[in-house]
Amino acid sequence: MRLSILLLIGLTVFACNQTTTNESKEEINEIVANSDPWANYSDTLKVLLDKSISNDTIEIECFKHFLFFKSGHLFDRNQKHALSVTCPTDSTYKVEMYILEKGAWTLMDTLKSLDAFPIQFATTLKDFNFDRQTDLYIQVTISNGWPLSRGHLIIIYPKTKKFQLHPETREFANMEPDSISKTVFSEVWDGYDNKSGEQNLILLTNKWINNKLVTVGKEKVTVDLNEKRAAHNTGLTARWLTFSLTNPLGFLSATVKP
Repeated sequence: MRLSILLLIGLTVFACNQTTTNESKEEINEIVANSDPWANYSDTLKVLLDKSISNDTIEIECFKHFLFFKSGHLFDRNQKHALSVTCPTDSTYKVEMYILEKGAWTLMDTLKSLDAFPIQFATTLKDFNFDRQTDLYIQVTISNGWPLSRGHLIIIYPKTKKFQLHPETREFANMEPDSISKTVFSEVWDGYDNKSGEQNLILLTNKWINNKLVTVGKEKVTVDLNEKRAAHNTGLTARWLTFSLTNPLGFLSATVKP
């Protein structure tokens, strides 16, 4: 079965380089659409990597036979990388990162057997440990009601660009790094008031201690969804409030809707 049939949510190719033509975008679409993502995965990946050399950014997301690919200046302003996430089994992710050097792609690192739930897949690229290196967060699940995003935090070493998975953060929901305080905030849902419509949360303050993210503080917070404001006895930062109310994931997937 052709990938064009399997792409239930579509294919998006972003060619930010102004020298890239519409013909180049169409060529990428045509080549990938005529590949079976599993029978010819290595061929499909090679095509995407080759085309990424001359295009600033390419992003593809397929959910039927799960495949996520993104290339560009993802982890370094001065160097191009490519990220590939696949599902070798129904319940596990495989993550690969490539680096472009001297006109050729080199595999930098691989993570296997990560918990997966592709229907709720999303990624966030942020500096989570404050070393001026962009890191990777892969969402596994997001809850109904008050959205709580949980997933895999993968720290990337600045010099080697190697992965380090941090399983201690697996149950931290809605992680948001704060570079000023050098802390990572997360949320715990603590109930709902049917009369007032308020959501009760516990905000966790987490710090890096001996290369692990450890909870060092807790605050109870009441969030009024009707007025879209929050109040508690110590005062909630506007930055965290905006993050919580508007986009708990910090990421907007750029794929074509079905």
